[in-house]
Amino acid sequence: MLLNSYPRPTTAPAKRSVRIVSATGAAQLFVGFFALFSVLPATAQEADTPLALTMNEAVVRALDANLEISIERLRPKMAEQRRNQALGAFDPLLEVGTTLESIERPQNTRDFFATGRAVEIMEEDNMRIEGSLGGLLPTGTRYNVTIRSYKLKNSLNREALARFYPEYTSSAMLTLSQPLLRGAGLKANLAESRIAGAEMRAAEQGLRGRIDQIATNVLDAYIESLYARELVRVITDRIALAEQLRAENEKRLQQGLMAPIDVMQAESTKAAAEIELIRANSFLVETENRLRALIFSDFLAAADTRFALLDPLHEVSLAESLPALRNLALERNAEYQVALQRVAAEEQRVRYARNQFLPRVDLQASVGLNGLGENIGKSFSDYSERTQPDYSVGVVGSIPITFAQERARLRESMLRLREAEYEVQRAVNRIYEQVHTAHTRVVSAMQRATSAARAVDAAASALEAEQKRLTNGLTTSFNVLRLQDELAQARVNRLESVAEGQKALAILWGVAGILFERYEITLVEAPGANRRT
Repeated sequence: MLLNSYPRPTTAPAKRSVRIVSATGAAQLFVGFFALFSVLPATAQEADTPLALTMNEAVVRALDANLEISIERLRPKMAEQRRNQALGAFDPLLEVGTTLESIERPQNTRDFFATGRAVEIMEEDNMRIEGSLGGLLPTGTRYNVTIRSYKLKNSLNREALARFYPEYTSSAMLTLSQPLLRGAGLKANLAESRIAGAEMRAAEQGLRGRIDQIATNVLDAYIESLYARELVRVITDRIALAEQLRAENEKRLQQGLMAPIDVMQAESTKAAAEIELIRANSFLVETENRLRALIFSDFLAAADTRFALLDPLHEVSLAESLPALRNLALERNAEYQVALQRVAAEEQRVRYARNQFLPRVDLQASVGLNGLGENIGKSFSDYSERTQPDYSVGVVGSIPITFAQERARLRESMLRLREAEYEVQRAVNRIYEQVHTAHTRVVSAMQRATSAARAVDAAASALEAEQKRLTNGLTTSFNVLRLQDELAQARVNRLESVAEGQKALAILWGVAGILFERYEITLVEAPGANRRT
């Protein structure tokens, strides 16, 4: 009948190996080795020192040790590199090349009439040097600046009538191509980088959401461990009261003032409480194992670590209204922000797909100069002899016959956008449900804690009065045992309501996205933790 309703953690306890050497024997061995070698970093007494831990420190240690956080930390960095890769498409490209040629070919009729000279075998030894600087602008404009210089030796310019031997020719040309429909404008050309930017922001929010979730789990385990410790203390006190009553009943029995059944009832109640104490201690081990698994990267190495939990259980208060909490959650909740960033990315894809549905019409233009001289320098200075540069202007267009590929791409992107918008609405509904549920639990726990506190006071007063009546022989031992059980159960009920209030409030702050602010947690490296980069 005693204290059989306290909650159980959902995670199964980790298995621990049985040690043959007792704790005292192990300590003696450590001290012996220390005295012999004087090189041990700590004594056995220091090794048994509990780890002092606040809620904030437990959260920081868990975040430092958690492998999932280490993985999530990489996602924003990878998304940032994808964005940099997309922006890299606008980096200028410099190309330089040189070619040496040695050619022998017979002169054909066309060559003869073109040159007016009869050369049976045309011999050429040429060197060509070319350099270009080109790239793409965010407006879609493609530009290319090309400079060429050729050194030409052949059968014709060896003759006396030739102007130069060898001949040096050079040219400089600027070529521009501007899309007018497909591929024109910032929206089309920055779409990929903007999509990568939205994915980077989504990854950052995803990391924050995962951090909030782990922090909430740690606080839940910490509070549950506090509850388990208090539960052990309550049952221990109940055993002490039962033992005290049993001893007093034994004296009264020897004095002939009480029947043997009263002693047996007290002994039976004590035995039942001892069974509950075993269960409570097992529950405490389970909760601390859960806490160890969260804050240490190597559970086995920390299996013997004992905790000194510094933050107490306390009743919670909630000043924010439910509408204010809903608005706060939509503003700060990481899941909602991730859904919004996905919509932003899909909107960029739709804009790009709409642009690609247009026909391609490009305006192309080029302007350049040519020169000839007896050396490279003279060939470039020969530009001044030109009355006007060479230029060309034109329009090039291409139109797919069916637009089947473009139409399918646009429809797919619009469907993806609709899916992302549905995800936003689903996230809103899920967040509202979580806020309402957590808010209800907090309010319920606050009300239960207030009632439970009054119940504890009333049960304590009733027990005190009944114990006085028992001393005066006005009641039975059975009534005192019943009131002792009622007091113990009232204390457990109060512990449950306080612990559930703290856990529900942590969940509420986590859903609202302000967990770290309300608990004043700063993400710095925990002492003794191994941060992964």
